[in-house]
Amino acid sequence: MELRPLGFGEIFDRAITLYIRNFVPFAAIVAVLIVPTAVMGYFVDLAQQPEFDAFWHMLQHPGSTPTEPIPTIFNSPAILIAVVAMLLFTYSVWPFALNAVAVGVAHLYRNLPIAFRACYEVALRRWSQTIGMILVDLLVLVAWYVAAVLLIVAVVFVAAAMGAVAPQAGFAFGLVAGFIGVVLLLPTLAPLFVALNFSMYAVVIEDRGVMESLYLGFQRVFNRREFWRAILFAIAAGATMIAGNSLFGLFGIFFALLHLPAVEALVQAVGNLVLTPFGVVLMAVYYFDVRIRREAFDLEASLEGMTAAQPA
Repeated sequence: MELRPLGFGEIFDRAITLYIRNFVPFAAIVAVLIVPTAVMGYFVDLAQQPEFDAFWHMLQHPGSTPTEPIPTIFNSPAILIAVVAMLLFTYSVWPFALNAVAVGVAHLYRNLPIAFRACYEVALRRWSQTIGMILVDLLVLVAWYVAAVLLIVAVVFVAAAMGAVAPQAGFAFGLVAGFIGVVLLLPTLAPLFVALNFSMYAVVIEDRGVMESLYLGFQRVFNRREFWRAILFAIAAGATMIAGNSLFGLFGIFFALLHLPAVEALVQAVGNLVLTPFGVVLMAVYYFDVRIRREAFDLEASLEGMTAAQPA
């Protein structure tokens, strides 16, 4: 496959092409995550059915008072533990599936077939660094959240202080400062996720250390040339995934109304098997495109080194 810079539309076109032509191996790679999650999700959905039925009854009969308290997952410690376990499993396994798909895309870029075992062998080879990257990613997201909360608190405090002296000035300051805060914070969240994904790829694809991978991920995204492009990519990719998930979500709600939690879980699993590989392939194609634009020769050399020991 030709390694050349791609236009914005070409990134999506190449991702769609690779995804459709290699759907089965990509779906098999992410099934390691999707299938166990679907099984756990079935039992959670089964336990949440009374809560869903109660809310649906309230929507159909507005103003009615429930004769019994609406059950929630917090009433059942076992289900609450299952929800937490499902979230922890997803967060811990997801990066390995993400990296395995990226390795599969790298194989395609070297005109090699995608082999399930080979992709996971590369993804698991640096498992300790991957776990370290998971923890660092979590710290970065927490730091972003804390910064956002502190900014909001500061704006509210200053606006309240100004409002005590001059109500109109305090109100105007709150609006302007709030708008500026949204403008500053929200655009950084989308490229932040892109940079963290790039960092995870750097651990496996480039054999980099955790902190070096984090630095490379941010360096490749948070620069004058790529920052706004990363925002547009994240918005477009996010909108695509949200639209797809919403469609399968509506089918899931339909089967929940019919009291068919098994079918609901199956629909959600199928939706994840269809959508997840595409989202990951799309992110991997964008990652390789950014590297081609910045370091074409080094990328080709690293891909050759990574796939040299893999079976053709």
